[in-house]
Amino acid sequence: MRAAWRRTAPFFGASRGAILALAAASLLGGLAEAVLLTLIAAAANAIALGESEVETGLGPLSVNAGLSTLFAIGIGLAVLRGALQILVAYLPAKMSANANSALRRNLFDAFTSSSWTVQSAERDGHFQSLINGHVSRACMAMIALGAAISSSLMLMTLLVAALALSVTTALIIIGVSVGLFVILRPLARRLRAYATELSAENVEFSKTAQEVVLMAEETQVFGVSDSYRQTFYAQLEKVRRPLLRTRFMSKGLPAAYQSLALLLVVVALAIIYVNGGAAVASMGAVVLLLIRSMSYGQQVQASTANLDELIPFMYRLGDAMDYYRANPRQAGDQPVPDVERIGLRDAHFAYVPGEDVLRGISFEAVTGEAVGIVGPSGAGKSSLVQLLLRLRDPDSGMLFVNDCDARTLELSGWQQQVAYVPQTPQLIYGTVAENIKYFREHLSRAEIQRAAERAHIHDEIMSWPQGYDTIVGQRASAVSGGQRQRLCLARALADSPRVLILDEPTSALDVKSEMLVQESLRELKGEVILFLVAHRLSTLSICNRVMVIVNGLLEAIGEPESLVLTNDFYREVTEITHKQANA
Repeated sequence: MRAAWRRTAPFFGASRGAILALAAASLLGGLAEAVLLTLIAAAANAIALGESEVETGLGPLSVNAGLSTLFAIGIGLAVLRGALQILVAYLPAKMSANANSALRRNLFDAFTSSSWTVQSAERDGHFQSLINGHVSRACMAMIALGAAISSSLMLMTLLVAALALSVTTALIIIGVSVGLFVILRPLARRLRAYATELSAENVEFSKTAQEVVLMAEETQVFGVSDSYRQTFYAQLEKVRRPLLRTRFMSKGLPAAYQSLALLLVVVALAIIYVNGGAAVASMGAVVLLLIRSMSYGQQVQASTANLDELIPFMYRLGDAMDYYRANPRQAGDQPVPDVERIGLRDAHFAYVPGEDVLRGISFEAVTGEAVGIVGPSGAGKSSLVQLLLRLRDPDSGMLFVNDCDARTLELSGWQQQVAYVPQTPQLIYGTVAENIKYFREHLSRAEIQRAAERAHIHDEIMSWPQGYDTIVGQRASAVSGGQRQRLCLARALADSPRVLILDEPTSALDVKSEMLVQESLRELKGEVILFLVAHRLSTLSICNRVMVIVNGLLEAIGEPESLVLTNDFYREVTEITHKQANA
């Protein structure tokens, strides 16, 4: 149990004050209920005997008063107990809602700040499961903890009160009217409405969480800005509000029902007394207290079992956050100079120690040069791109910029100067302008439009219903594959990068889209250092040089014309391309 508490205590750390308040409210509520039940028993007994004065006690507390006074005290205690029970219901709901937002924020920050090595190894749906299912269960544990504390303290209070009374026999009368359901019906409908709102917001949040993983590569390249975080946090707030209301009301309704039932008992006795009734059998406070104690005992058992079920989910959630935080993305502290030269020096890289996928890669590219990267599948091209983007570091050797080791350079400057267009373009659900801007608040509307023009997508954007305010996304507002690719090219160009890396930019495009992308690349040539991973000779035709990667080795690098004569792989690709063109 000590080990379990050490592992789960951080989940409750921010709620220590609420837990103390919950304990105090539970003790006071238990005491108020014990006194109230004792007064109910004494009043019932007085009515049965036809007496107008009541003398009763609960340990050191004693009452000697008329029934009218007793009823007034009873009503006051019922109202007090009801208020305390509502507080006891509200505090765990508040703890749970706040924990939901805080845990999701912490998990999101830990994941987006972790290294690409960690992010790329994440199983599909794992992060979504953590941030949805596991966080929800951790928050349910907050509710269960609150119920366990409250039930335990009330149980102990009632048991002590029963022992203090030393009453052995009694009859119990609790008349609960069907009208209670009618009275509470509007609240039940309100609870359903809040639950519907919560369900809808959870669906939207799941979409947002899915984008965190889908866009992880672009986020690493362009950086996680405050705007990106605030957008995510705003969605959290939309979930937090209905969650608080739903959790509060789901606990508050049963509490209100119990309190109203006790209140009605007091009122019923008062009516019997006013009407002179004496047919009510004598009631024993001990029986009332013990019955209520049994109810709380059942709640303690249920809460303990619930915690036992939920703690493993909290373990896994905590382990995941610890793992993300233990593997942050490495960054230097040196300002990034204007990139004029970039390359690798004797770089080796392996995903599994001892199994190099890149071996001794050395090359250099300069501003104005377009360099193609070709090779068979599995040769190491994608790994090479990830080294160039600083998503991964070489195991030995280095990535250099001008004369600096890239690992010494700060990430924010790097992300502004080095841009990337992936083979599979990803869009967020938002406007065209927001997709090009991609949470980089320093970019102006003019810079966004200029990037679209350079990507040859501006005219098509202007033909859409709302222009740059048109909503697009992975499955929203149909845009073609070519348009999607050029929107991502515009995103990469918006910050005027010094290095641009494209992975198969025309592999899945129609003829017109390929022509437009090729035109953009020809215009960019000479302004930036351009790396193109491609198989099509039409794409490689703009390259000054081409690197041939085979089995993790830089087999050759040179002008395309010379490679046709000197490199077997490049000559084979050229021959196949010509055969396909003539077929």
